[in-house]
Amino acid sequence: MIASGFGSLVIGFYDDAHAALPGQVRGFPVLGDVSMLKSMLSVEEVHVIVAVTDNAARLRIANSVRALGASFFTAIHPMAYVSSEAMVGDGTVVAAGAVLHPDAAVGSHCYVGPRSVVDRDAVVGAGTWLAAGSVVGSAARVGVRAVIGQNASVGRRAVVEEDVRVAPLGSVEGEA
Repeated sequence: MIASGFGSLVIGFYDDAHAALPGQVRGFPVLGDVSMLKSMLSVEEVHVIVAVTDNAARLRIANSVRALGASFFTAIHPMAYVSSEAMVGDGTVVAAGAVLHPDAAVGSHCYVGPRSVVDRDAVVGAGTWLAAGSVVGSAARVGVRAVIGQNASVGRRAVVEEDVRVAPLGSVEGEA
């Protein structure tokens, strides 16, 4: 978001653990918890990105914040390539070097990591985490809240069910 030139629009961070955080994160103030965000939403329109690494928690928080009236911002790094024919859901973050080919579809509240690729006609479900260097092959289907680990790949037309973790052969995956 900041690299995309929208840094001047960032007002800060809301986190239920705000008391344990420093006063600022990356130069932006920590404004309070989600109930304080609710107060802000009653005054003006706010666009939000839920920056939580746990897929289920990210979707749960996004749904709660949506119910409060928030809109979601989709952050695409200027060094990512997203085809004009690709679809990217609201609240998704696409990192530097990521590539989304024509007719690829990435759901809402996903993370598409650096150098990851979503090939033509592939579909990635909501709340999915594509780690750095991961590849989703042509016409593959990745379920909701899945994790495709660092440098892992999902083959052409393969199906990954919801909540599944895919790790590259011979690697050990930690928690997302």
